[in-house]
Amino acid sequence: MKLSILKPIATALGLMSATASHAADTAKPVIDQLVGTWFIEVTGVLPDGGAYQNIMNVDAGGAADIVGGWMFGAGGVKFTDSPASVTKVDGNSFEIQMFAFLADTATGAPKGMNVTIYRGEMQDGAEAFKAEADLYYLPCSVEHCPAPKTETLGAPATVAQVVGTRLALPVTAQH
Repeated sequence: MKLSILKPIATALGLMSATASHAADTAKPVIDQLVGTWFIEVTGVLPDGGAYQNIMNVDAGGAADIVGGWMFGAGGVKFTDSPASVTKVDGNSFEIQMFAFLADTATGAPKGMNVTIYRGEMQDGAEAFKAEADLYYLPCSVEHCPAPKTETLGAPATVAQVVGTRLALPVTAQH
């Protein structure tokens, strides 16, 4: 009889513990939830319905680095790394802006700049996020590449869907 009472108590304690740890993760500010390494998949960008995938690292200061990825549905073309920054946090939502040059295929010289803005929300106890990505294309040359102003970007050239899945958390120093 005692065993039959202990099982439900153990189950209840396990559920309470899992709920408490999940709540603790999402109770952290969204900037803290974003810190770490993420696997990113972006869909809705390529004309044939393909996707591109890459890795994003976010540090505690809000700097993000989008490192080389692959486009699927476009012949597996590699694209360049992109510096990025977390530019806005609000509750469980965030905004990340990233930048990449578009190069002339013959000369390699920049002919434009791609400004991508992720607007998203954390999911699954800070282990994932979903975002909408607005892509803007700005003229740019070797002689002159102006700093983009988000207020004057206009309508996005492309809107894509983004899913991020946490790969790793950085080591925290314990004193």
